[in-house]
Amino acid sequence: MVGPGKIAAEVARDLALIGKNFTAVASNDHARAQKFASEHSVERVYESYESMFSDSNIDAVYIANINPQHYPMAKLALQHGKHVLVEKPFVLNSKQARELYSLAKEQNAFIMEALWSRFLDHWLELPGLVEKHLGRIVSVEADFSVEISHVKRLTELELGGGALLDLGVYPLSLVQMLLGKAESIKAEGELQNGVDKNLEIYLGFANGARATISTGFDRNGPVTANIIGETGTILIDSRFYEQAKLRVMNDDSEVVYELSPNHLGRGMQQQFLGFEAVVEAGRLEAENFTQRDSLDVLEMMDDIRNQLGVVYPGE
Repeated sequence: MVGPGKIAAEVARDLALIGKNFTAVASNDHARAQKFASEHSVERVYESYESMFSDSNIDAVYIANINPQHYPMAKLALQHGKHVLVEKPFVLNSKQARELYSLAKEQNAFIMEALWSRFLDHWLELPGLVEKHLGRIVSVEADFSVEISHVKRLTELELGGGALLDLGVYPLSLVQMLLGKAESIKAEGELQNGVDKNLEIYLGFANGARATISTGFDRNGPVTANIIGETGTILIDSRFYEQAKLRVMNDDSEVVYELSPNHLGRGMQQQFLGFEAVVEAGRLEAENFTQRDSLDVLEMMDDIRNQLGVVYPGE
């Protein structure tokens, strides 16, 4: 893995719960990599990213650097023939994603966004529950707002900051999973240092469904999701993107089904098990989370950022 920061440590702890660990780590801060290795039973510490990616004993890498480093790190790994799991947001924009997908195809390598919610039980069951209990989706409402304005990388344009890419990606991915790419998008919000600190997103779909997303790093919201259908409703408690309780209600407001995921730890290891299964099967995409899924979300985020006037260096 590359980028031994907070997220990588959380992932390492969840992997350890199922008897798995990273075999190697690299960072531009060698001392930090060594510390990570000692704390998480990692065998090898590389002096550079290049030396790790050049090692033929390494089959796949997990990239957990800050947002602007996702694209160059993933590109370098692919150029060395590695399979790649890239922490969310996959990259900064859809153009970067298309380039990586094209390169992965050339290299016959598997690359996937590490959006761990897509591999938790309640998200995996959602499409089937909608079909069985809700019929056509009428609307989706989802919030991911949390007061973490003290986190510097969120407030700096040069660090790929903003609420949308770090927080809004979760509700947007949920909506995309259920309804696909929006036909119309309207976004409004407030900026700080050139990044979006809070925003409201209104999405319209070809089948008439609507979605409303609220996100922000300057306030605390409910962090819940409601999916309303013609014949029922699905409520996902706070925090909907984690191991949250899911309830299916019929038209009489009776609970007809409940699910509380029970993965070990936070459940972040589930995406790695999914990734591993795809690699072992010799496939280039996960059936439940395709390249098109990530690209849809990135294209919608491009549109939203364009409306707000958020432009990252180099775009």
